[in-house]
Amino acid sequence: MLYFQSFLKRIIILLFFAYSFTHLSFGQKPKLSSTSWRDNWKINIESGFGVLLSEVPEKYLDRINNVNIPLKVPGATEIISLRKGLNPHFELGYQFEYLRINGDVKQGNSNYNVLTEGLGNSFQILYNLKKTNEFRPRFNYFGYYKIGAISLKNFPKQIMQDGSQVPSGSLDANKFKNNVAIITGLGIGINYQFTNNLSLTSTFELNRSSDALAEVYKIYKTFYHSSHTVNNYSSLTFGFCYAYNFSKRKNSSFYNSKTETEKKLLQAKIARKKGKSSTANLPAWYNHKNGK
Repeated sequence: MLYFQSFLKRIIILLFFAYSFTHLSFGQKPKLSSTSWRDNWKINIESGFGVLLSEVPEKYLDRINNVNIPLKVPGATEIISLRKGLNPHFELGYQFEYLRINGDVKQGNSNYNVLTEGLGNSFQILYNLKKTNEFRPRFNYFGYYKIGAISLKNFPKQIMQDGSQVPSGSLDANKFKNNVAIITGLGIGINYQFTNNLSLTSTFELNRSSDALAEVYKIYKTFYHSSHTVNNYSSLTFGFCYAYNFSKRKNSSFYNSKTETEKKLLQAKIARKKGKSSTANLPAWYNHKNGK
């Protein structure tokens, strides 16, 4: 309990620092990035696949029914995240992820079919490559770092010589709350703005779980297996992002004005339909017969 209380305090301090730092770069007249807590919210729902990249150390095998996890086998991954825009580039949020991977594991002289499930909860600080304070660009790229906790369940079934599968280990002892590790991760992604509020998004993550709280600050250890590493895994997901402001938008009594994002998207759509050789893009004095 003291371990997780200390972890929670460090997370709060880190988030407070990130929130304070990003507020320093607000412009004088922001249009989309507002200091109000009601504005600049985003919810992401993504689905894809994940891969476990490294084994769990032998000292922790008794917590997962004494059988290791299936490696380099793709499995389902679901991600839900909620973020708040802080300034033209930075966003701060929370992410929940679910991982389900099924594969064969050879351990000693026995073969197993293993189902591994993971639940992750983390806080993330995200950086958008292009500014989002005046409008949301049609294409934007982002990167983020996350810190949190992940828990695993491991359900092994021993494969007998006749091909039948016999459950191995105790199901009652193998619970999410018994197998908790610190998680850190790096993510990169691309965002395609579809409408004023809705966008398509894709994200690639490289994650690392560890058994030491101090490891959350050592970002470089995400890329290799160290003494405190429990395991590494990656994921690739695709989905939708919806942006919303809770404050009411002011419109004229005669018509509803378009947002700057809507205007930019409309201009891009018109340009794509016209094409580079379209006569609509040529000057009025252009002579079609002479090609001049």
